[in-house]
Amino acid sequence: MSTFYQGSASETIQKQRTADVASAAPANFVQNEFGGQAGRTVPSVQALTGMTAITFPAGLGDDPAAPVFMTYLPKKITSAVGGTMGDMSFQSVSVTKDNIAQVALPIPTGINVAYAQGWDATDVNAVQGAVMNSAAFKGAASAVKGAAEGTVTGQDAMDVVGVAAQKAVNLGESIISGVKDAGAAAIAAGGTGTINMMMNKISAVGMSGNAIAGVTAGVAGKLLGPAMSTAAGFSSFNQTMAHYNGPAFRNFNFTYTLRPLSAKDQQNIVKIVNFFKIASAPSQISNGLFRIYETPYIFKIGFFSREGELKDVNRIAHCACTNVSVSYGGDRFQTFSGTNSPVETNIALTFKEIELITRTEMEEGY
Repeated sequence: MSTFYQGSASETIQKQRTADVASAAPANFVQNEFGGQAGRTVPSVQALTGMTAITFPAGLGDDPAAPVFMTYLPKKITSAVGGTMGDMSFQSVSVTKDNIAQVALPIPTGINVAYAQGWDATDVNAVQGAVMNSAAFKGAASAVKGAAEGTVTGQDAMDVVGVAAQKAVNLGESIISGVKDAGAAAIAAGGTGTINMMMNKISAVGMSGNAIAGVTAGVAGKLLGPAMSTAAGFSSFNQTMAHYNGPAFRNFNFTYTLRPLSAKDQQNIVKIVNFFKIASAPSQISNGLFRIYETPYIFKIGFFSREGELKDVNRIAHCACTNVSVSYGGDRFQTFSGTNSPVETNIALTFKEIELITRTEMEEGY
């Protein structure tokens, strides 16, 4: 079995992995030299996690020529109540008949991360705008926020939110009813009195100023048609507002070219390919009237050097592996004589984080 050496991991990582592996084996430390620091004691991956580790190439992380590497730790989701970090619980697992619990590979070129935020645009008509500007709506919004932040709790929170929300709903229904009445009155009045009649009816439900103008022009446009803009000399449109849809789940892609230099290397390459394709696949629970699958394993991915976790490269939360692509033999398929093993194996992995990253996680390096 090949192992690689890792420096002192951060306290957070150590606590997380200790919690993940309740039955971890006692740490066995090895002596190694780092840049002239003879005899420095550092834990190996197996000592740190108590798990079997497969590395390629052998000695990854311990070789001064390859001082950085990345790790893939498979886990099983044991519970989930949401998509934000901390909403899920995980348990470390072993994969394949070889009982592989971790894989380490060189960090490929071109690693990157995108921090996408969901923003969209929507129309807001004058009725909606009037509701949003009302005291009832602001009270409902404040009550909901207070309940979410925990400043209002229990039955009090439910009562406050319910009452405030009902007031906002009642106001909205009142405004809509007034607009309908205004429209009916406008149709009945006709002629030059149409706009005045609409304004009088709408103001009766408590709207004023810009809200009256917006609703009046909007209803008039619906009643009189698009040609009204030419006849009246102005055009009426709903207000447009940007609204936030939340952070996006991040995606990651890693590609490896694995060229064996020995029979042992080739055996490890086969094990690594099996590790990813099996861990990312579900197990079937039932194949009767319905197909029922157990959720595939997910991965905790980390970037390390012999000194510990890389501080200046973004951390990655738990990820689902959405695609595993494998190609064999290089540009022109070739094999080793005697074994018929391919001279090269390429692996392309695609991951999607299953935990949303907020300011808190970004401040921690994600």
